[in-house]
Amino acid sequence: MFALIAIGAGTILYATLGRIVGIHRPLGWVSGGNISLTGELCIGVFVLSMGLAVWTESGAWIIPALAAWVAGFVSQRRAQRRHAAAEKQLRVTNSARYPGVFDKAPPTDLDATNDETFDLFDAGACTYLGQVSRRDLESLIARHRDVPEQDPNDLFMLRESLGLFPAGELSDELVTLLNKAFDERDCLELRWMPPTRR
Repeated sequence: MFALIAIGAGTILYATLGRIVGIHRPLGWVSGGNISLTGELCIGVFVLSMGLAVWTESGAWIIPALAAWVAGFVSQRRAQRRHAAAEKQLRVTNSARYPGVFDKAPPTDLDATNDETFDLFDAGACTYLGQVSRRDLESLIARHRDVPEQDPNDLFMLRESLGLFPAGELSDELVTLLNKAFDERDCLELRWMPPTRR
């Protein structure tokens, strides 16, 4: 009960005073997009109201909790739409820089070429990440082989996925490259392509 009150009040203070003093960091909705000031306030009011409802044993606090939930839901939907539109525009802008990479299905047979290095892209944002070795790609593909509906290309990864690889399985160069990409985006869709001159 008191934990809910503290969390709710803390969220409201962080959303408001945190922005004023400059310590606030944007939080993201699980479904995409950052939580706006309105969304954070709605979360805080909802949690605070639920805590107060339990503490005071009064159902009156359910009214502001429900109002906050509805407003938060609307805020999340708007954030999702803004995020989807921004992602679409990002892909359109970036994909034009790499003709032939994102306008058709990627290769799926690594052994179809004798190349020892490959170009690596993020198919989610249509950006070029760098060059990787065949050995690193073989490790990435092997790790994703048992994932349902996962092809040998367009490999979905979160930063936490790097922890699934034993030490030394991926080169330091690839780990550095991926961590740099994760600093920009929460998830990556790794697309490998035979190397081209850049």
